[in-house]
Amino acid sequence: MTQGIFITGTGTEIGKTVIAGGLAASLKQAGIDVGVMKPISTGDTADARFLKHAAQVDDDLSLINPIYLRHPLAPSVAARIENREIDLSRVENAFVELQQRHDFLIVEGVGGIAVPIRDDFWVVHLIKQLQLPILIVATAGLGTLNHTLLTVTFAQQFNIQIAGIVLNGLRPERAGLAEATNPVEIEKLTGVPVIGVVPYQKQLDTPSPDVTFLAEWTNRHIAWRKLEGP
Repeated sequence: MTQGIFITGTGTEIGKTVIAGGLAASLKQAGIDVGVMKPISTGDTADARFLKHAAQVDDDLSLINPIYLRHPLAPSVAARIENREIDLSRVENAFVELQQRHDFLIVEGVGGIAVPIRDDFWVVHLIKQLQLPILIVATAGLGTLNHTLLTVTFAQQFNIQIAGIVLNGLRPERAGLAEATNPVEIEKLTGVPVIGVVPYQKQLDTPSPDVTFLAEWTNRHIAWRKLEGP
């Protein structure tokens, strides 16, 4: 496999953490030494704690999540309100340390790909700095074509490698024509493979889900081995 992957989304509250944690649990179950990272969090550290639990690592939370801001806003705005300067060297140092500790690293972004970390530095710039391919998490239902196409196009403008797309939060009882046709349409319009369509699962809507169940759920719904290199 490649040495890592960056999980981004077409927006916020889209389920990036469950997908990132699920991948970590699956790789761990497959015998891969996997580490996790949430470089920047705002509002709380719940995402970083979820990832740490899913990967079953003993890395310090401050290494997994080197920058934490109290307000649940874009990092640039939260830092301005808190009168703080975001020190990106802390992210770089933590990233290097985690890469040295683990064979594969899953990095979860904050919000979408165009979210500003500083006024002159966005999530897309962080991805370029870390030199990782991305996995895009998008919603499964109506409206996802627009959001996914915009995210793919933006990433391509920065020459970022896109490893795949996962459609998340499918509600089978509410699914209609959009949910049925979106995977094929997204692949046709973007040329990027949709490697999974993941239904909403209440058992995973908790800070510390059963890791074995999380891995098995991910294996069932995401063809993560397609992320492997040649």
